[in-house]
Amino acid sequence: MNEVINPQLQAWAREYVRRVGAKVAPLSTSRRRKLLVVHLDGVPKSHLEDAVRTGRMPFFSKLMRSGAYSMDDAFWGSPASTPFFQAGFLYGLRHPNLPAYSWFDRELGRKVQMNMPSDTLAVEARLRSCPGGSLLSSGGHTYFSLFKADASNRMCMSTLGSYRLMAKNFKYEMAGILAARTQTPLSYLRSLGRDAWKAFTEVYGWARALRDWRHESGFLMSRVVLQRLGWSFVHSKSLLDMVRGVPIVYLVYGNYDEVAHRRGPHSAQALAELQRVDAYLAELYAVAQVVEPGYDLIFLTDHGHVDSHPIEQRGGQRLEDILLRGEPLPLSEDVARGLLDGRPHPVVGLAGAPEEPVVVESGNFSHVYLTREQKPLEAAQLVARHPEVIARAARHPDIAIVAVRRGDSAVAVINGGVYGPGEIDSAPLDAEFSRRAVADFLRELPYMSTAGDLVLFGQAVPRGGTVGFAWEFGSHGGLTRTETSSLICWPRELPVDLSALSHCTQLHERLSEVYRDGAKPLIIPETRWAEAT
Repeated sequence: MNEVINPQLQAWAREYVRRVGAKVAPLSTSRRRKLLVVHLDGVPKSHLEDAVRTGRMPFFSKLMRSGAYSMDDAFWGSPASTPFFQAGFLYGLRHPNLPAYSWFDRELGRKVQMNMPSDTLAVEARLRSCPGGSLLSSGGHTYFSLFKADASNRMCMSTLGSYRLMAKNFKYEMAGILAARTQTPLSYLRSLGRDAWKAFTEVYGWARALRDWRHESGFLMSRVVLQRLGWSFVHSKSLLDMVRGVPIVYLVYGNYDEVAHRRGPHSAQALAELQRVDAYLAELYAVAQVVEPGYDLIFLTDHGHVDSHPIEQRGGQRLEDILLRGEPLPLSEDVARGLLDGRPHPVVGLAGAPEEPVVVESGNFSHVYLTREQKPLEAAQLVARHPEVIARAARHPDIAIVAVRRGDSAVAVINGGVYGPGEIDSAPLDAEFSRRAVADFLRELPYMSTAGDLVLFGQAVPRGGTVGFAWEFGSHGGLTRTETSSLICWPRELPVDLSALSHCTQLHERLSEVYRDGAKPLIIPETRWAEAT
């Protein structure tokens, strides 16, 4: 520890553990190893590699340079979005049927978004019905994740969907927080005031320069309430959990991701969030080393982020207008032949007009639902009923990939050709795209009934960005190398190898073997927990 954190921080950690430990009761558990996973949401692998090389994140750089940690690439599967990753990581579900952060849900008959607690609660109910167990079962805690995943606390998006449960557990969540604070109330209020004013002036200047106030009021609220108040709270709670001995803690740092969406992944505001979190990571590491028994601290990213150039800003039209109200275009015979794959050519327009089509702009990719039917349309049905929509998408210069289901598999229309998963290596794709990720997405699409009849991906643009379909300036969920290549860092002394991970379920399986399976279940009655603190 001496090589990584300075003596002052070491002394602070020892005093912190002594002070908090004297005020809160420890949990009783027979587990020899405890785990803290810090999830750096949306941080590109290249940003962390640069931080190690340049020292921009001083603590993280020292930790990786110390030789105490291994750092390796990871591929979690497609799509490169947080819901898909967390379903695989927490629940071990290889095919969770989560196509994006927002989509049109065929069962619910409406659009859902994972930042809406009621929607996340409904989605998690489906995940819980699938076989398998959660990594957090038997006493784990989670902070700022989408899903509760059997955690003992309720600090995640899905639990916000029930005000009754939140009110019931308010005392549980607040217990011990005063003892765990790392700042005096006055210094914290001063810091919060400065941050709030800085955020207001930045938002005002940005929206005025762009002449568009879309999302800015919500972004300002997020900056102050979630990114400042919320993060300070869950950071303190995680420190408290380690002092008490919670067996597994899963902490999601989403500030960078939020800022990158609105200002871009390379913006000064986004990069400042990495410098800010570095000090918090140092505190977590210091306390993890001091408590007995200590915690194994793992850092990971779930996806990267690329600059996004909104299609509306580029051409003056939203995607829905381009696809559904554009100029009539004939479907190429080569594309039709590839989609039909030897089947008879259907009569165009055979099944009638579209039924209330829905275009969901999910970032730099989009889900297009041409009917409200429960079962997605297959390639032959699309050729018969919506050839003009396929033609507009396939020929538009800002759309790189059009993915559709074909029989029991899926194919991609790329630059006038049709390619299956095994043929992607020969497809005329821009070098920014990950051919591995494109093939993986095509293999996954048949398992995602919630995905659109067409799934579109924005074209690559210079300097590593893509065309975006939503009004945002940083995107993920697409199939570029930056978005789909992630990073995981773990202690070399860990009794499990976390290298060469090719799916998020592998991480679930390897960690479960050490930190969950075979461990004595930990029961934390809420009333006794609150009384003890």
